[in-house]
Amino acid sequence: MSRALRLLVLVGFFLSAGCSAFPPLPFLTTPTPVPALQATSTPETIPTQTAPSEPQARILRVWLPPRFDLNAGTAAANLLKGRFAEFEAGHPGLKIEVRIKAEDGDSGLLNSLTISSNAAPAALPDLVALPRPALETAALKGLLHPIDGLSTALQSPDWYPYARDLGHVQNIGYGLPFAGEAMVLLYRSEMDGDVNWNNIFSGKHSLSFPAGDPQALFALSLYISADGEVLDANGKPTLDQEVLTRVLSWAEQGVAAGVILPSVKNIVTYDYATSSYRSGSADMAITWTSDLPTGFIAPVPGLGDSAHSLATGWAWTLAGANPENQQLAIELAEYLTADDFSIDWTREAGYLPTRLSSVLVKDSAVGHVAESSYVMPSDEVVAALGPLLQEALVRVLNGEQPEAIAGSVIEKLK
Repeated sequence: MSRALRLLVLVGFFLSAGCSAFPPLPFLTTPTPVPALQATSTPETIPTQTAPSEPQARILRVWLPPRFDLNAGTAAANLLKGRFAEFEAGHPGLKIEVRIKAEDGDSGLLNSLTISSNAAPAALPDLVALPRPALETAALKGLLHPIDGLSTALQSPDWYPYARDLGHVQNIGYGLPFAGEAMVLLYRSEMDGDVNWNNIFSGKHSLSFPAGDPQALFALSLYISADGEVLDANGKPTLDQEVLTRVLSWAEQGVAAGVILPSVKNIVTYDYATSSYRSGSADMAITWTSDLPTGFIAPVPGLGDSAHSLATGWAWTLAGANPENQQLAIELAEYLTADDFSIDWTREAGYLPTRLSSVLVKDSAVGHVAESSYVMPSDEVVAALGPLLQEALVRVLNGEQPEAIAGSVIEKLK
């Protein structure tokens, strides 16, 4: 065998053996394509799927005093709580957050509004229930937003006049009234004829009232009923001497008739006057609609042609710093003062109605009181005139003459 033939046989042997101990020769392999690099920010991290977050609930903040606590367990509280729940249910995604604040004092509604307005506007309530004196002060201090332009509810003819006035400060609407209180005459048996001072003084029934009240609200009611002005041309508190003499003469006449006992000068609160009626030591009492025992009531008889009961009350007001919530807050206020709810709630809560809608209420003694009620003067007027009227009334009960007393009071006011 030739040398060339032997070489061919040897190569064929090795190829047919397929020995794995020998790597394939480079020129006998097919090149494998190299994949291009893919740019990634975190090549070692495998991204995970996360569930989309639920939209946050829209929060509407409401401040209430303890007397309107939704969880008080009374029939009135349950009605109010249900009304809030209905409004919340009708606005998907809304959560009403209610906080209870004291009526007055350092932690009271008005002081809390003042502090929050200066230090933490985001914490202000969108809707807050304020008593009339605090409403007036807060409005004048710029702590409240007018509701004019946001609501036309106060323009409705379905308000008692006192209630409509309750929601206004300097002819600007600041609140929707929902609860009223008025001064009334409480007596045991029906009187023959009209309830007026002539009939009362001729009846010889004793009358209890707080002649020692430093605010002298009863005397102030009598003074205003006789067309007495409480503000002069410059807007300062004032008293008319002739009208004041008429009020003091009324007291003198009551003492002479045995209806007004001089001891009423020691009564300083309406609660005590009402207690005298409850105990039977008085046949009649001047009190408020929020504290009525069994008996008949009538508007406080005036010294003019008509009755005149001083009134106060509560209203829903806007204070929040979030303008997006203002329209929703006023919508809630309108819902809480709608006549279909307001009539039932005021009856259960024992407050004077603010709405004219109910025929039963309108034709009742409570309705007559509401029709004869007038929002009492500002705190400034009461603070200036109250002590003077109280002093004058006590001096009459001590036997001094009305004309001389009135003259000296006017001198003090100058």
